Amino acid sequence: MNHTNTDHPGFAALSARLTGRDEDELRATGLVRLYHDATLERVGREAVGRFLDDLDAAGGDPDALVDPESRGIARAIVQLWRTGVWPP
Repeated sequence: MNHTNTDHPGFAALSARLTGRDEDELRATGLVRLYHDATLERVGREAVGRFLDDLDAAGGDPDALVDPESRGIARAIVQLWRTGVWPP
């Protein structure tokens, strides 16, 4: 499945899966669009697409990701939600 055209609802669902928080709770923060755009800006649309494809291949389980870049993106998104800062 090709995920190069991510959408904000998809990012909210992805963020909920990664953080363990409720999707509606994340939406209520008003930060979904900002964090979606920050993720694309930091790693690029192609890398996000590969990450989403890798996550699909891992059965949706971020702990089963094997690609170091994809694992890093997952960790960065979690850190962004927890601290409001993209990791260095």
